[in-house]
Amino acid sequence: MVYHYGLAAFCDVARNGTKVLGRFLIVDPDEQTARALADTCRAFRVTETVRDYAEAVRVLDSPRRLVALITEIDLPTKDGLELVVRARKTLPLLPVLVLTARAEPALINRAHLLRAEYHCKPTHRSSLRGFLRRAIAMERVEDQRITWAIDELCRRHRLTPREVDLLVAAVAGVPRKVLADELGVSENTLKTQVRGLLRKCDASTLEELARGCLQLALAESNPHRTSSIPPEAQHRGPPSIRPSGTRSRLNPSEADLDDFRKRQGER
Repeated sequence: MVYHYGLAAFCDVARNGTKVLGRFLIVDPDEQTARALADTCRAFRVTETVRDYAEAVRVLDSPRRLVALITEIDLPTKDGLELVVRARKTLPLLPVLVLTARAEPALINRAHLLRAEYHCKPTHRSSLRGFLRRAIAMERVEDQRITWAIDELCRRHRLTPREVDLLVAAVAGVPRKVLADELGVSENTLKTQVRGLLRKCDASTLEELARGCLQLALAESNPHRTSSIPPEAQHRGPPSIRPSGTRSRLNPSEADLDDFRKRQGER
């Protein structure tokens, strides 16, 4: 295995050139809580759980590729926010969720300054799944407006974890053969899964579905428009994660899609 690190890619590449999908890292000293979180995360990706700061740092320093970090604040040696500071030194764009029973404003503000989402235990399952979907979207798409639009479409159409992967790949313009290799399925199986996704979303092609996602992202940037972001995401995530911008609503053209995919390919 050959590992390539970048500010935004968090990317492993196997010897045959196939991209290796990343994993979630859960840091929580409470075994029962860690197990419950892992059960949800494993529906989306391979998940690793550790109990303390030192074990988490070993994972951060290892070649293992991460999709996101989920951490408790109250760890045995150092607090979880110190772990977030440590993670930001090497993975500044890694999605991070601070999940704790503590609700002090100072802690929440500090987490937001570190660009982490902050959920108080017990978190809503829908809120946790929303974070996981956005983290997966960030694997391929670095625009936060688009990751929120992807999450909204997933929530609206009740997409499965596999369908989340397919939608994200469609928006990022990943070729089907490459996607089949990454997911470890045959191209025929992938075609069947794509048909199910299109049927759920009432779309004729993946191109149409991707265009609709970009349209939603651009519409959300309109400051005069009422947001369609789910309420639990609005009050639990930090303001910096909320889609922002001043672009007015428009229908993305083929040129818009081509330009977006070209920029993704250059990163």
